[in-house]
Amino acid sequence: MSRDHLHFILVRTRFASNLGAAARILKNMGFRRLVLIRPRCEVGAEARMMAMKGADLVDDAVYYPSLREAKREIRILAGTTARSPKTGTRRVSSRTLAGELAPRYGSAPLGIVFGPEDNGLSRDELRLCEWLVEIPTAGEYPVLNLAQAVGLVAYDLHSAALAPDDSPFLNLADPAEFRSLIARLEIVLTSAALPPRLSRQRILARLNRILGRAQLEKEDVKLLRSLLTLVSRSRPGKRRSGPRGLRE
Repeated sequence: MSRDHLHFILVRTRFASNLGAAARILKNMGFRRLVLIRPRCEVGAEARMMAMKGADLVDDAVYYPSLREAKREIRILAGTTARSPKTGTRRVSSRTLAGELAPRYGSAPLGIVFGPEDNGLSRDELRLCEWLVEIPTAGEYPVLNLAQAVGLVAYDLHSAALAPDDSPFLNLADPAEFRSLIARLEIVLTSAALPPRLSRQRILARLNRILGRAQLEKEDVKLLRSLLTLVSRSRPGKRRSGPRGLRE
């Protein structure tokens, strides 16, 4: 697992003290990628003071106007949440994220997303995430401070990074290749005669999450794009000689 490909994303952070404390613990754990999305606090002297020797992370932070825009570059997102989704298939603990999921993605960009202090990530933002991460706490008082949550996840990832990495090498598709596949999917869905009750956007969002969790390699993306091209060229009643251009 590469630390350089792990991005800690803070969304609409309210307090500069939390932003700075989060940067400090990230520096303690050896992480450098801090992403800020529309911070509601001033990113200035107070944040740098709280960050101590992690102030360079604050200075070097990357800004995006929305989580959707960040996802264009950081392909896989794991959103921290205390909400209970309709389905639990995407919910994992921070230990599972660190020990099992993050190593699978190797050098592919992976973002761990933290919402604002008052009400967390919105449902639309959670839908952009392939995984939902929870930090197990005692039921009597489960609410964590933002900087504490960042610290606990960073510690789990740091501990996992210290362990020997014996995971198999995967030649994962890069973000541009993944976006190209999603764009092709959108074209095919747009041209398909879907029943009115089915929403193309909802289907596309679900496929985006499924494919994000699938750890697609470069050859996987090529194969799927070839299949989608064949599907888009197909016409009812026309016989085709065979799947030209399709290679495995």
